[in-house]
Amino acid sequence: MKKSLIISFILLFSCTAFAGISTKKQDILKLIGTTEASNGKFAWVEINGEDYGWTREGRNVGKYRIVMVEMGKVKLELFGRIVELKLLPKDTQ
Repeated sequence: MKKSLIISFILLFSCTAFAGISTKKQDILKLIGTTEASNGKFAWVEINGEDYGWTREGRNVGKYRIVMVEMGKVKLELFGRIVELKLLPKDTQ
């Protein structure tokens, strides 16, 4: 009786302890705008509410690096992983 109670308690604890609860903080990324000028391509990105203004392609925005800027689309890199941001139409923002 005691063994089955202890085993069921251990199983219950291990199942709830590893239930897939994510403690990893996720960044909130928002693309505000893109532009192409004679001196390069620029993107205006907001990360977790912090506005980085117009930043040139190839430079860092927070912990991300701007890999590619196209009109309405930006690719950011973080530790070899690529994140693509797209500009939403004005009526959906």
